[in-house]
Amino acid sequence: MSPLAQRDGVEEMVTVTNAVVFVQPDRFEVNAARCLDYCAVRRYAVAGLVCGDWPAALQMLDTGLASVIIVSSPSQFDAAGEARIEIVPKRLHRRRPATRPVARMASLT
Repeated sequence: MSPLAQRDGVEEMVTVTNAVVFVQPDRFEVNAARCLDYCAVRRYAVAGLVCGDWPAALQMLDTGLASVIIVSSPSQFDAAGEARIEIVPKRLHRRRPATRPVARMASLT
């Protein structure tokens, strides 16, 4: 446990995974949205959104700006021995926002 976490009222910090989203230009908006939703569900910090430039996405891994590349399908990347690539599933199970009952204001007249 870190010295900071040993102090009263201080909890251990959570490590955040930095991700780079790689999307081909075709159907960019749809595929980028799916990847960004996936990152939100996994609580990844998006360090970059790269359109069609695979070497640029790899460079972000090499320089340490990101530790994972997110793609929308296996056809989106060149898997020549890359370390950490995650493919977004066809159906992304997202948590639905909690619905809150709407309080009705009573008329004071």
